[in-house]
Amino acid sequence: MKLLLYGSILISLSAGFLEPVTQEPEPAEEIPLSEQIEGLAPGPRIAYLRYLLRTGGVEEAEVYFQLGVAFHESSQMDSAQFYYTKATEVAADYAKAYVNLGVLYDSQGRLVEALSMFDKAADVNPDDILAHAHAAFIRFQWRDYSGAWHHLSRALSIDPDHPQPHFYLAIFFWESKMYREALAEWETVIELDAGSDLARRARENMNLLQRVLHSPLESGNKELRK
Repeated sequence: MKLLLYGSILISLSAGFLEPVTQEPEPAEEIPLSEQIEGLAPGPRIAYLRYLLRTGGVEEAEVYFQLGVAFHESSQMDSAQFYYTKATEVAADYAKAYVNLGVLYDSQGRLVEALSMFDKAADVNPDDILAHAHAAFIRFQWRDYSGAWHHLSRALSIDPDHPQPHFYLAIFFWESKMYREALAEWETVIELDAGSDLARRARENMNLLQRVLHSPLESGNKELRK
């Protein structure tokens, strides 16, 4: 955890002795909460965040959100949902909390609720890449291809170098049996974020693709890592 420094007192020489010269301290650079808790395991992170809530002087929405993340990582989904929701109650425009609620609902197969959260995130922050990308994937699953492409193209226009929309675009190509285009998109995912879990799944899918490309008569309905 990084620590802040107090403003210093300058010392000058005057008439043969040291005289303290006070100066207005420079405002300390505020360290984002995400950086304060970086590297902490979920258990200590939860304890620290609860301490912040007790002592006050913090942005509650961010603390609630980070508590949601910690519980989410611990697979305590009820608690994660509770704290993500608290974050949105404190700050109705907290897009990240809506996105994570959507991810949580999606993992439970609650796709209608998940899409509602992704749409809400995109409403309060039209530049939220994950909101658009995840909304696109659900709409694609529902064969709402126009809606899916609307969100996916929006995500790609916001940041062409974000790996998530490229990963989903590869799946869209795969399902359309455009295998070489899918391969190119997963290669892009790996180039953009080689050490990520998303890149690992892209490599697994590329191995499936290679088998399909060497057996052109096979069906494309293989089990993808999504």
